[in-house]
Amino acid sequence: MSELEDDIATVDSSMGPYGLPAPSREGIGWLLVGGGIVGSLVTLLRRRRKLADWVVHLGLIGAGAGILLQRRRVHMDQAQESILAELETLDPIARVQVLKAVAEQQLGRGKD
Repeated sequence: MSELEDDIATVDSSMGPYGLPAPSREGIGWLLVGGGIVGSLVTLLRRRRKLADWVVHLGLIGAGAGILLQRRRVHMDQAQESILAELETLDPIARVQVLKAVAEQQLGRGKD
């Protein structure tokens, strides 16, 4: 494949239908949260008190937050795997010293 064909294949894989860029999962999550908040504000300004008026908006916020938290969890798992792989390369004494320093820092007793 030529370099131009590689570029076209890359662009095509990120494009959705109708040649528009496909949104990321994080973008969709933020749109859902934002839409739920805007809808809640509109419902609040209209002074609607029925639960049915709020369910959709709160559902959008919950769905968006779920997507964003799932993305965060994946990132945390990847970081944990990377850190554990680095710790495995150390000898046992160095590993204990690193873990002790991290624990002290996280508990606020680290040397400043």
